[in-house]
Amino acid sequence: MRITESMMTTSYNKNLQRNISNLASSNLKLASQRQYNHVSEDPATASKAFAIRDQIARTEEHINVVKNATGELETADSNILTLNSILENIYEKATKAGGASSQDSMDAIAEELSGQMEELLQTMNARYGDKFLFSGSANGTAPFTLDADGNLLFNGKSVDAYDKNDPDTYFSENKPVYLDIGFGTYATGTNTAKTGIKISTSGVDVLGCGKDENGMPNNLYSLIGQVRDQLKAGDKEGAMDSLSQLKKKQSNISIATSEIGTREKMLERTQDRLETSLVNLQKSQKDLEAVKVETEAVNNKSAETAWMITLQLGSSIIPPSIFDFMK
Repeated sequence: MRITESMMTTSYNKNLQRNISNLASSNLKLASQRQYNHVSEDPATASKAFAIRDQIARTEEHINVVKNATGELETADSNILTLNSILENIYEKATKAGGASSQDSMDAIAEELSGQMEELLQTMNARYGDKFLFSGSANGTAPFTLDADGNLLFNGKSVDAYDKNDPDTYFSENKPVYLDIGFGTYATGTNTAKTGIKISTSGVDVLGCGKDENGMPNNLYSLIGQVRDQLKAGDKEGAMDSLSQLKKKQSNISIATSEIGTREKMLERTQDRLETSLVNLQKSQKDLEAVKVETEAVNNKSAETAWMITLQLGSSIIPPSIFDFMK
């Protein structure tokens, strides 16, 4: 078969374009650090990579949710420790009333207790971001308020009026809120400890509610108010009895702290598991998408050499022009 100049030129141009394309593709891979930059280059691998990316995004979102829940529990724990410190201070001051020799002294201690009660109320109405820490499943307003007579209310219902035998006295907005550790979603009432971690903390569970068989309040705030009123009335013996009840009910705080600590540990383990999963997913993504720089650097040099050789061959293949003959 006769090889014409046109055939050689066409073949040369094809080789030149191919080598230029190979070099450009290699340069792009090195610049982007990716094996491919268009889905059409490797549809099968790209499909797997997109699935991994989706898992990475969901795992990162879940980690953020768990971190936020951990921060919420840590803040709640810190506020409960503050509450315990307030109660210890109240117990210390009120105990001094047992040895007070005058009504003025007891009035002074009662006044201090009033200030401590205000601080306690502020602590139990603390917020984490835009959420009230101790509101249970409600979050529209501060959970603890006072009625016209100074009685404590939890989400609008009397704390001392609670009776386990009377559903009308139940706190309807005191349902637990769980964080689903499998999918990173919040739920109220539907999930349980078997499928998620409880992240809500009920203030009424911490302070107590209702009254005991002797008609003594179970609520710490109400008991402090009772001690204060008894001191103002000069009832030193009654104040000491109420103080003993206060000390006994303070065990609620230890229980709440222990429970929160357990939930914090569960969230910590969940975060560790998710972060390990994220590392593995990122490794899989790298295997699917990232270019092997050492190998591609060699390919790049080969493509560059092929391109340069093709350019040099061009001077032998392209026919000399009339200007070359005129030399």
